[in-house]
Amino acid sequence: MLDLGDGRLALCVGDAAGHDERAARFARRLREAMRRHLCAGVMPDIVVSRAMADVAAAGDLGEMFATAFLAVADARSGRVDYVNAGHPPVLYLPAHPAAGGGGGGEPCSLGPTGPILSDLFAGTEIWLTRSLTVAVGDCLLLYTDGISEARDEHGDQFGVLPLTAACAGTDSPDGLLHRLFTQVAEHACGAVRDDRTIAVLARQPRSIPPRGGCVRG
Repeated sequence: MLDLGDGRLALCVGDAAGHDERAARFARRLREAMRRHLCAGVMPDIVVSRAMADVAAAGDLGEMFATAFLAVADARSGRVDYVNAGHPPVLYLPAHPAAGGGGGGEPCSLGPTGPILSDLFAGTEIWLTRSLTVAVGDCLLLYTDGISEARDEHGDQFGVLPLTAACAGTDSPDGLLHRLFTQVAEHACGAVRDDRTIAVLARQPRSIPPRGGCVRG
């Protein structure tokens, strides 16, 4: 999470292939490069494209790749510009879902707007920025596949549907994070086989500063 000033906040969740030091180094390089370009004020697709070019230029990537979802939110207007580089679809969850043709938005998934982050695509501008406007109380739920693919003793995955259901009646991002991690841990009987990260970007009333929350398990 990065405060860009002037009421704008950037939030990124990513997942590099592998669990060794090489994967960690690749992830660090991507994160540092994205931060540099975010501070330059360019759109998310340009941030991702330039960051991948920077990391590829350093060499020694081999077959490394990563996925990432990067969002830049304006707390005043509610506009969110995002790019999804091969990451699991992010959930947009309105505080007041539409019903019977009434007001409110519809829950939806923000799927990929381009491929994974790999040197195969370095030097290209293949990713796209998409936008949506969130109302007060709405939130975006970002997660890694260690959450949705957590398995129980029978091998059944946690899935995406429980992520949406858990958001009903949530009164705070912190409450939502706690609830989801508890449910995933119970589903997986405490076993952890992959990195688990969840982040919530919620638009708060004007009197409350814009908030983002991110927890890794």
